[in-house]
Amino acid sequence: MVTRTSTNGVMQFVAELTDYKPRIWRRFQINSNNSLTDFCHTLMTMFHMEGYHLFDFTLKGVRYALPLPDGLDDWDEPTKNMNRAAINKLFTKEGDNGVMWYDFGDSWYVAVKLETLKVAEVISPVELPRIIKGKGFGIVEDCGGVWGLAEIAEGLKTGQVDDWENLKSWLEDMCPVVSEKGLDFFDIDGLNAAIKKR
Repeated sequence: MVTRTSTNGVMQFVAELTDYKPRIWRRFQINSNNSLTDFCHTLMTMFHMEGYHLFDFTLKGVRYALPLPDGLDDWDEPTKNMNRAAINKLFTKEGDNGVMWYDFGDSWYVAVKLETLKVAEVISPVELPRIIKGKGFGIVEDCGGVWGLAEIAEGLKTGQVDDWENLKSWLEDMCPVVSEKGLDFFDIDGLNAAIKKR
């Protein structure tokens, strides 16, 4: 097992939406000098999270978050500023893992594991970050978390869920891609373009 601090180069991770089946996951590569904030925004884009909810990241028992705007109560437990945390200082050995919590109401959790501390392949910075493999669409914002996502999946498959016509109409407005193509849809090219535009 490799154990050291990656000071430059490319790191490879695998990320998975927790508590949902079938698996929705991504294998991706990213510059090792990215901040944890940039890392989380990349995760959000990869899983179709719009980024308008609060989020945090927990790694090795430490919670990282963005400073809250003036007028809002402070976090209810000690946190570190993720703007000041670089991923090459946090993920220091292969197998290190953490969890991003997005939208404290719907409570989406994305589990992340470092697979490769320093990718041997020479990759141009303009190609990063990049998804190299994955499966499944991601989330649907404001649907109620993994329970709501499962209800959408069942409705699309069978139409046999409570009040499906209203839910279907809401889905068509909220997420027309899922309404048309389903939760198995995985557009790797579109996602790679999106994470480079952030």
